[in-house]
Amino acid sequence: MKTIPYPRLYVTFLLPVVVLAGLDLRNWTVAAEKDPDVPMTRPQEMLAVHYTNFGHNSTFVELEGGRILHFGGSSFTTSDDGGITWSKPFTRKDIKGNPVGGGAEPSLVRLSGRGIGLAARVKDANKGDEFEWTRSNHMTFWRSEDGGETWQPPVRMTPQGVTTASYQDVFLRTSSGRIILPAFHFLGQRENGWRDVKPPANGVLVRGQWAPAGAHYFDSAFCAVYVVYSDDDGRTWKRNRDGELMVLHDWNESYSGVNESSLAEVAPGRLLIVMRNGMGRLFQAWSNNNGETWTRPQPMSLASSTAPAQIRKLATGHLLIVWNQEGEEEVLRGLHRNRLSCAISRNGGSVWEFFQNVESFLPGTRVEPGPIRAARPAEIHFEPGQPAPERNPQYVTSRNEFGRCSYPSVLVLKDRVLITHTYTQWEDDPVKGQLVQSSRKPGGFNQKLKVIPLKWFYGGKEPANNPFLKEAYEPAKP
Repeated sequence: MKTIPYPRLYVTFLLPVVVLAGLDLRNWTVAAEKDPDVPMTRPQEMLAVHYTNFGHNSTFVELEGGRILHFGGSSFTTSDDGGITWSKPFTRKDIKGNPVGGGAEPSLVRLSGRGIGLAARVKDANKGDEFEWTRSNHMTFWRSEDGGETWQPPVRMTPQGVTTASYQDVFLRTSSGRIILPAFHFLGQRENGWRDVKPPANGVLVRGQWAPAGAHYFDSAFCAVYVVYSDDDGRTWKRNRDGELMVLHDWNESYSGVNESSLAEVAPGRLLIVMRNGMGRLFQAWSNNNGETWTRPQPMSLASSTAPAQIRKLATGHLLIVWNQEGEEEVLRGLHRNRLSCAISRNGGSVWEFFQNVESFLPGTRVEPGPIRAARPAEIHFEPGQPAPERNPQYVTSRNEFGRCSYPSVLVLKDRVLITHTYTQWEDDPVKGQLVQSSRKPGGFNQKLKVIPLKWFYGGKEPANNPFLKEAYEPAKP
């Protein structure tokens, strides 16, 4: 491993997993002259940045003694210095000799004592029926009682009969010791699209060439969220007892699906869950009984494209959210997943402050959400042989640069926060007349891991309460 120190900033290259290109501070300076929050708000305050190939498979847990354990889909790494440097990757097998992990959407969690748990989505053995094989997707749990050295065989967490998925790095251990994982079903005739027509493709012209810009905007499946929980360190599992969460627009008439959720314990037994959807903003629901029942999903005041968020409670008692913040017009232009932002709530999830960019291709740090309605990129394309759609020329334009950043994972420590997110840009092939993704080039990377001091999230100052929030609902004073 090679570490290059900058003032208060370490850029690391780990072979073969963490890649291989330095942080070009000159480019960051040029970008900052145009907008101080592109590509990141005050990047010079970071403690370290790592370029990796874990995609959106990263999950973290802090072990006894302060060591960080990271799992990236098939392998583990550790850090003993708060994320500045990392070990080489290694794998683990359970006591029956089978690999630990290996599925999608992994999540680590602390258990009692030295115990830790790992959840991931897996399928049953393929028996030849593709539809039934897809429906066999479910969440599985591995348990270790010695800090990840040895592992018990996995147990099933979610029920059979319907396709189930989750989102990486979303386990929560509440103050009662209960561990909770949000999951979601997806239902529907996924192969046939809508009215038996193959759905259109989202795309944009980048330097005159078509590049994909999809984000499940035309899925024909319906998604609904639920949670599973365990009170015995993952040996047995139950699900919430009031059914699936979905957005109800009109009684027995109009619904919108939600999926890929993250949750936090705002107060003992009182939980907040934030959910991805396609209605132009994040949606939320609350539980007052440690996750057993939930309110119906309601809108938040945070603009969002159809991409997931992460929410955490800080040691200050405040909430931190990290999410793709884009407004309706940006989505219409195909600029979804172009701004990964964060914000702090100092009153339990109602008022959000300190809007900043963790990574962004777009200027600005705060976008006011628009009307609650579906928004999709205007530039769509059907297969040859189908009529071309009418498209609004206001939103269908060519561009010189195009990239994406999304799917954060977040680990909160006492004095810092670790955030990973996916990253790619579309570049010109040096020989062929085609675009290539930077993440798929030899030596490329598809993820950034940033180690950020806690006070960065408070505008670069020491964390503090907002003294005026207590008076927010009182009559105005001179």
